This record gives sequence, structure tokens and C-alpha cells, in this order.
Amino acid sequence: MRVATVLLSLTFTATLVQAEPERSLERLSNIEVIEHIRSELPKDKPAVKRTRSLSMFESLDRNRDNEVSLTEMRRHPSLVNSFHKLDINNDGVLNREEIQPLQEEIKGLRNILTLTALRII
Repeated sequence: MRVATVLLSLTFTATLVQAEPERSLERLSNIEVIEHIRSELPKDKPAVKRTRSLSMFESLDRNRDNEVSLTEMRRHPSLVNSFHKLDINNDGVLNREEIQPLQEEIKGLRNILTLTALRII
């Protein structure tokens, strides 16, 4: 009877071991994770290549009159507060030279965010 119980328990244990999938987790490098994510992205759409990117001035200047008015700036609530600081000659509109400091500041912030994101990955 003992032999039958031992054989039955061994058979039951062997069945459980075969049924469980192997759960070994291996640590992946950052490059392997990125490659895996890229492989999971849909491949039916070709990547869109920009021939040129819009500058901040061009994206703010909605009517293409080469000036950014307060009305145009209001479309970007986070930038409205800096309108009067940027309007150096107090003519009520911003030209390319007046927007340049803001554009450089945002470019610097983007670089910081990119570096931070790369450190997280």
C-alpha cells in the first residue's frame, strides 16, 4: 500500500511539474527592451519623415503674417503670461527675434527631458 501511495504521489508531482510553464525571468538590457518594443509596433505604416520641422514662431503664427499677436498666443495658455515679457519693443506683436529666447529655453527643456527619459529606460 505504501509503495502504491508513493508511486501515486510521484506520478501526481511529475504531472504538476510538466503542467507548469517554466517561469525563469531573465534580466534584459535597455537595448533588448527597446528592440522588443520596436518589434511589437505595427509595421504596416511606413514611418513619416519630416522634410522640415516647424519652428516655434511658425507654429504660433497662425495667419502667417510674420508676427505673433496676443490673440494667436492665447491658443497656448502656458505661453500667454510671457507675451508681455517677450514683447521688447512694446508694439503688441512678437517678431522672430523676440520669440528666439523662448524657443531656446524650450529647446533646452526638451533636451533635459530627453536625457531624463533615457536615464529611466
